[in-house]
Amino acid sequence: MDSLSGIFPSNVIVEILACLPAQSLVRCRCVSKSWRSLLSEPYFVTKWLNRSGTSLLVVPLKWENRDKCSLVFENVSIGKKNLRLPLGNRWFSLSVVGSSSDGALICLTGLSYISHSSSKQTVILWSPFTGKVKALGYEDYIYCHHRPYCSESLIQGYNSGCCSHYDVHGFGYEPNARDYKVVRITYSGGVGRRAEYPLTPRRVEVYSLGRDAWTSLSIPDFTWTIRGNSRAFVNGSAHWLAAPTEDAPYDSIVAFSMEEESFGEVIKLPQMEDISQFSLNPRGKATLSVSCSSLALIAFGVWNQEECGIWVMKEYGVAESWTKQHHIVLPIGLTVQAALGLTGHGKILLRMVDEKLVCCDVEDMQISEVGIEGGGPESSFDVIDLGGGDPTLRNQTGSGSR
Repeated sequence: MDSLSGIFPSNVIVEILACLPAQSLVRCRCVSKSWRSLLSEPYFVTKWLNRSGTSLLVVPLKWENRDKCSLVFENVSIGKKNLRLPLGNRWFSLSVVGSSSDGALICLTGLSYISHSSSKQTVILWSPFTGKVKALGYEDYIYCHHRPYCSESLIQGYNSGCCSHYDVHGFGYEPNARDYKVVRITYSGGVGRRAEYPLTPRRVEVYSLGRDAWTSLSIPDFTWTIRGNSRAFVNGSAHWLAAPTEDAPYDSIVAFSMEEESFGEVIKLPQMEDISQFSLNPRGKATLSVSCSSLALIAFGVWNQEECGIWVMKEYGVAESWTKQHHIVLPIGLTVQAALGLTGHGKILLRMVDEKLVCCDVEDMQISEVGIEGGGPESSFDVIDLGGGDPTLRNQTGSGSR
C-alpha cells in the first residue's frame, strides 16, 4: 500500500489503521488515493467499528456546541472534541433523523435563519468516518408569525402554533435497490387552527441517494398526527408514534415502507391493562425504539415518572404480539427529560433534566453516567447507536459539502 507496502503486508496495514481514532482516519484519507479508497470500503468501516467497540455517537443539537460531538465506547466517552461536525456555519440547530446500521452514514436536519420571521430547514447526510457531508438539495422554508425562537420544537417535529408548518423525517436503507432514502412529511400549522381537529399531511416527499433526487408522492388519506423524526427503522420501514388528533394521546404507529415508498397499515399500540399506568401524551417522553430488530415502545409512568415500561412487538405488524419486556424503576430523584432509545448492548439511554446522558441496564437496572452532559436545555444533544456492521453499505455521500 504505497511505500508502506514494501515494509508491511497490506493486511497488517489494515489492522494498524483499524486501531486509529476517527480524526486520525480523516487525516489518513489525504495520504494517497489507495488509502482514501481503503478507508471508504465497507469492510474497513465495519472492522473499525468492531475493533473500537464504538457504541454511540453523541450529537449536539445547538451549533455553538459542535465541539461536543463525541464517540462513546461502551460506557466511557473518549472525549468531547474528538468529532467536530464538519457542517460549516450554515445551520444554528440540528436534529438527528437516523443512521445506517453500522453508523457510517448519519442523517440530520439543520435549521438556519433567513430573516426575523423565517427559517430554512435542510436534510443533511454526514459520514463521521470519512468527514464527507452532503446537503440534499431542496430546502424547506418555514415562516413564523412571531420570530423563529420556536426552533427547538420545530426542529424536533412539533407544531408550535405560530409557524406555517412543520416537517417530520425518516431515514432507512432499501436493500433491493441498494439505496438509502429519506422521507419527509409536512404538516400545516398556523395560528387559529384548532388542535382538537384531525391533522392531515399536506405534502410527502422521498429522497433517493442513488438517484440524488426528491420525488413528491400522493398525499395519504389518513388523518393521524405524527411528531418528531422516526427513531425506529424496522422491517424496511420508518415508524412514528401517532395520535388521532393533535391533543390526543398516542394510540397507534404509522409506518412508511422505503421499498414501496408508501404508508402501510396502521399498527395498534399495546392494549394490555397496565399500559394505562403509563403516559402516551404526545408532549411526554414516550418513544419508539428497536430491540433485537423488533419494534419497541418506551413509556414512563403517569404518576411515578421514575417508572419506565418497555414493550416489544414479537411478530411484526401483529398488535396481539406486544409483550411487556421490562419494568424499570429509577432511583428517587433521577428525573428523566427524554428517552433516547435502546442500545444493542441491552441498555436504555436517558437524557436527564440536568442534561447528563446515562445508561440504564434493563436487566439489572444498574445506572452509569456516560460522561457527556450539556449545560441546560439550550445545549441538548441526541444519540445514535452505531452498533453492528452492514456489508451492503456503499459510500455514496459525494465529495464534500454542497
